[in-house]
Amino acid sequence: YSRNGNEILRMLFKKHDIKATFFVTGFFGERESQQVKLLHNDGHEIACHGYHHHWRGNKDLNIREEVSKSKEIIGNIINKKINGFRAPQLQYSDELIEILNEEGFIYDSSLHPTYIPGAYNNISQPINIFKPMSDSNIVEIPVAVSPFRLPIGWMFMRLFGINRTIRCCKSLIKKGITPVIYSHSWELVEVKSKNVPFYYTYRTGAPFARDIEKLIQAFGSSAFTTAENLVSV
Repeated sequence: YSRNGNEILRMLFKKHDIKATFFVTGFFGERESQQVKLLHNDGHEIACHGYHHHWRGNKDLNIREEVSKSKEIIGNIINKKINGFRAPQLQYSDELIEILNEEGFIYDSSLHPTYIPGAYNNISQPINIFKPMSDSNIVEIPVAVSPFRLPIGWMFMRLFGINRTIRCCKSLIKKGITPVIYSHSWELVEVKSKNVPFYYTYRTGAPFARDIEKLIQAFGSSAFTTAENLVSV
């Protein structure tokens, strides 16, 4: 593929008549506003992803500034209220939920209810949609994990095969749990670099695009929707 990842996803989703949620950083929006507008015009939900993408271990991080700045930038690009948020690197916290509530968001999807060494430990958190705070209006939409609390999205789709993700999603659906699967647009473009770990480059590009289409075909186009539709915004 010579196209960028968003163009590939646009083509793929148009082919199968699917609407998805794109979590966009303010940094990206400022530089690629036309891409954001195209995704919005296609009918996809545009949600916030902070301003910068470096949150984990960032001692200078100002969560409120990241949230409000990205909300303003993305909202101005599509001229629409932004309802959803996902923290970069899935850095879920009570502080984040409180700020999102004060900033008028409807839902958050930063919680990955699993254990990733060096990143976070949310193994005891719910895996279904819930309200994390009784005095907050924010609804939490957790990222999907396997029935054994193992990750099944992003690089784990590429490393362990799409069939594993499909099996886990079917198992979750049987339990009445809506699987929320995510990936990054750049994964749809072949990445060749000796300067990053292999799990960033393995099966990127055309192989991953075929995997995404296989995931769609396993459940049918009507099974897919945006995050905001899960909370009836």
